[in-house]
Amino acid sequence: MDAVEAVMREDGYAALTARRVAERAGLNYQLVFYYFGTMDELILATYRRHIDRYRDTMGQALASDRPLHSYWAVNSDAHDAALNMEFMAMSNHNPLVRAETMRVGEEIRRFNLERVAPALAAVTQTDTITPAAVVMVLNYVGSLLGLETALGISGVHSEIRSLVEWCVDRLEPGEVVS
Repeated sequence: MDAVEAVMREDGYAALTARRVAERAGLNYQLVFYYFGTMDELILATYRRHIDRYRDTMGQALASDRPLHSYWAVNSDAHDAALNMEFMAMSNHNPLVRAETMRVGEEIRRFNLERVAPALAAVTQTDTITPAAVVMVLNYVGSLLGLETALGISGVHSEIRSLVEWCVDRLEPGEVVS
């Protein structure tokens, strides 16, 4: 699975073949099929592992003293942006990955909203600023910044980060002293 991620990060999902993955892992390509019956099974296992890491990271962030700030930090981190982009592109062409993306996307959205909403209850009592809107804006803006960073685009990123952080500071004011 590490080899799948490496190939996807470096050469994109279209470069995934059993031979390429095995070569990257230093194995005979037949072993790919021994451990995973098909490439789809290997891809889904890798995707699920990737999502589990995200879920763990997000769970820790949302359990922090400042969940909204932590939510923004996780979503705007460019570390896995290239891999996320490859899985999203793959979901356009692979029905199994698409189904998993849809299932997990809805699940994670509910999970995140349930944990962020209480932190926003005092400041989002309007029809315009709802917890769902805040969660999705932070998710979308953060994801886009991560994707652009992975591509090498950085123009106006610092200004966008400053604006979002200004908003997050108003929605979740006060510094927590350790």
